[in-house]
Order: sequence, then structure tokens, then C-alpha cells
Amino acid sequence: MVVGAAVRVLIVGAAALAVAVPAGASAQPVPPSVLDDRPAAGGTAPSDPALRARFLAEYLAAPPGDARRVIETHLPTLGVAGILDALEARFASCHGRAHEVGKAGYARSRDLAGVLAACQARCTGGCMHGVVMEAFTEAPGGLRARVPRLCDEEGFRRLYKKGDCAHGVGHGVAYVAGYDMDEALALCERMREKAYQYYCASGAFMQLFMAKERELAARPGHEPCDAASRFAAACYRYKVFYLLQRLGREGKGLDAVIAECLALPARIQPACFHGIGHAHVGPVSQAPARIREVCERGPEGAQWLCIQGVVEKLAEFDGTLAGRVCAELRGRNAKVCREAARNKLYAPRKAGFEHYFVGR
Repeated sequence: MVVGAAVRVLIVGAAALAVAVPAGASAQPVPPSVLDDRPAAGGTAPSDPALRARFLAEYLAAPPGDARRVIETHLPTLGVAGILDALEARFASCHGRAHEVGKAGYARSRDLAGVLAACQARCTGGCMHGVVMEAFTEAPGGLRARVPRLCDEEGFRRLYKKGDCAHGVGHGVAYVAGYDMDEALALCERMREKAYQYYCASGAFMQLFMAKERELAARPGHEPCDAASRFAAACYRYKVFYLLQRLGREGKGLDAVIAECLALPARIQPACFHGIGHAHVGPVSQAPARIREVCERGPEGAQWLCIQGVVEKLAEFDGTLAGRVCAELRGRNAKVCREAARNKLYAPRKAGFEHYFVGR
């Protein structure tokens, strides 16, 4: 297709990512939030400050549900990269907001490789997830044929770990399936390698929790994880955050969540403990010794998945800090921790991986 001047801005925006940070400029790292699966990008935004300010003023004043219209209005002048500059500068976590940037960018250009190059892994991968969601809406009937090979296409292979791409595919399948998780997970299982089926499931559940946050926060017990027929760890990775909130309102804390996890069937306990670890990335990053309090509870497999829930993500953000966390552990747990620090997110093999594939 012919790419017009307005669309070229979207793709040219990718080149701005290579602009060097001026001498003396620095970015203070922020621990990733519970719903972010990659660390936030740092650096100085290279796009026009006046255009960014104009976009943000309109974006912040827009009523709920109108974000995409505002983004579409400013794409011709700021491009994908410039809008991401604005969002990263304004919000500590812009993952969900960047979904709409990726959707709008792909809808306008239909240039998958070009928009992915502009997105990179910015806003903790949210822009890329939005591109995948929008791409899947083009021909949902052909989705089953696209899932197995999508992450091997050059646009994804060049920019992302395969597991990171699979996680993005998970966002897309949940979105296109209308949050029917049985259908979404069946689509994830179209991926050829078992490890990437799980990472796809993690994206599908993340998308579910982001889209249905209020509804799921209000549900009692362990819904929807207690209904997950497989990939329960992918569900608890996000559900534990809500368990902590609910029990916190009752004046209870970590011990109460651990007790609820230990009350589950033995095969599900490691999945629940993985969520405990993931929900405590921030606290452990502030006090590495807390890894023992958080994760050295329950059966061996549960301890491993908890450690991985903390350290894989933390290592993406700060490898040195991940090493300090691992230094707090001994024996096999220390070995699992060091493996997680080396692997970071989306490893195709790791200790206790069999526990990631169980369900009710």
C-alpha cells in the first residue's frame, strides 16, 4: 500500500529511539508494578516538548474511553514514539495506556514491522501488545493459523525474546476471544513449544485482569484461577495482587495469603506461590532479605516458583539487585534464584517448570 506523509511519521518515530541521551541526563529507576511484565524504559524523551504537552493536556482532559481518539488525533505530528515519550514522562506505569497507542498505530499504518520498531519494549511492552491485539482483529477467523508462527516472523524475532512475543500474543488472543479464557488458552496451545504456550497464557490472563480489573477485584475467593483448567500459575501471577488487597482490608497480610495458597490442592500450591513472588517484586527490591519471608514457605516447588516470580522480573530491571537477593538464600533455593537471575523473563527451561502447566 502507499504510505502517506501522516503514516510515515509513525515509522520515522522509531528512529528517534536511537537519539543519544544528553550528557548528565539520568533516569531514576522505578520498580515495576504488579501488572508490568518488563521494566520501564528510561532516558530522555527526544520528541517536541510543546507537542507532547499539547497531547497530554488533551489526553488527561478526555473522558474515559476516549483515549484512542486523542492518540489518533496526535499520531500525524508526534508519531508512536513521540506519544510514548509523553506517556513515559507523565506516568510511572504506562503499560495499559500504551495498548491504545499500539492499536492506533497499527490501525493507521498496517505496517507490522514498522510499528513494532517504533514500539520497541516501551511502556513495559504495552505498545507491542496493542499492536498484536489490533492485528488479530483484522481477520479473527484466521487467528488459529497465525498463532503458531507469528513470533517467528522477522518483525518480532528481531526485537523481542520469543517468550516476550508469546506473552504479547496472549494479550491478543484474550482480546479477540472476548475474554473467554477457555477459547483464549486453546489458542495459546496452538504455539508449538510448550514453554511459549505458558507465556502466551500469562499474557492472556494479564489482559483479562487489566480489562476486567474492577469486576475481578470484587469477586470473592480465588476466581477465576480456581476455574483454570491449565496454566493456573499464569492466573495467580496477577490474582495474588487482589488477594493481598482483600485480606489487607480485613487487617491481614502475607501470612493470610500464604495460608490460602497452602489450603489449595498440592498440585496448585506452586502456582499460587508464583503469584506471591510476583506481587512482592517491589518490597523485595527495597529489602532483599525479605525474599526469605516471602518465598521460603510451603513445599519445595512452591518456594522455587515464588523465587522465580520475584527474581526473573527483578533481574530484567536490575541484575545487580537480583544478585543481592539471591545472596540471601542458601542451598537449592540459592541455585534456583541464580538461575532465575541469569534467565530473566521468558526462559524456555527452568527449575520446576512442570508446575506452570497445571490447573484444577
